[in-house]
Amino acid sequence: MNRINRLMVGLDLSAMDDSLVSYAAFLSRELHIETVYFIHVEKSLEVPDELLQSLERSGLSADEGIREMIMAKAGPAFQQLPQVHVEVLVEEGIPVKELLHWSKVKDADLLLMGRKLRLRGSGVLAQKVLRTGRRSVLFVPENVELQLRNLVVSTDFSDYSVMAVERVLEIANEKPDIKVVLLHAYQVPTSYRTLGMSYKSFDERMRGFAQAKYEKQIQRFPQLQGRAEFALVRLEDEDDIGELVVLEAKRNRADLLVIGAKGMSAAALFVLGSVTEKILRHDLDIPLLVFKKKDEDMGFLDALLSP
Repeated sequence: MNRINRLMVGLDLSAMDDSLVSYAAFLSRELHIETVYFIHVEKSLEVPDELLQSLERSGLSADEGIREMIMAKAGPAFQQLPQVHVEVLVEEGIPVKELLHWSKVKDADLLLMGRKLRLRGSGVLAQKVLRTGRRSVLFVPENVELQLRNLVVSTDFSDYSVMAVERVLEIANEKPDIKVVLLHAYQVPTSYRTLGMSYKSFDERMRGFAQAKYEKQIQRFPQLQGRAEFALVRLEDEDDIGELVVLEAKRNRADLLVIGAKGMSAAALFVLGSVTEKILRHDLDIPLLVFKKKDEDMGFLDALLSP
């Protein structure tokens, strides 16, 4: 079972929090989430004098004051969801370290992080959490729409893509009306010339291979029968895989874009250029869900050889 029961939501006390709180409540209702942890990490809980005076008048410490600010947003959003346990964590320390620590302590199934477009903020923290952590991460754009009808899964038919499909089926089981699109980007290798074949005939062969893999996956997951579609797109030499995947996801009206990613060891974290990062670079509008295996590390050499 890979059901999502526990969410952890990273907040920074900016306007982005409104979108994150609303989306967390939306997911809790749609997917029957049991527990939501809201976490805010400050490098130091020493507060400015003017805020300190305000807190002293209210009789609250800095962390208690921040906790009340968060509950003032979370309380109304979860008012109609009494079955969901909501907890607020206010911690002091290095944000990425504390987020990863508490996600492990609370055994969070999924981390929700903000993806800013116009709001101030670089999004570096969210990317660090993705790269250094072993938890699945859902990047929520600031302009997110509260709907979950069309899920697009970017697949290369690897074990990680299969894992992503398995996790998506857990989501789909909670919402029978969800449509799933398996999106595969393929490339015609230059070796077609040495085989004495034309570009067109080799392209048709590549498409046939992909179609066969898709049908094999449908056989493996019969739950996809009747609710899944296959989107096949050719990747040209000049194309960016991340940009292409995001464009095709938009064409399929994706409410959620899903990808399975490899975990990385400490040394491998210095290797850049994964497909996941390329998608993240171009995706500013669609919620992006990156599924990971909690207990997996990929070595340095594997990371170098990874596409």
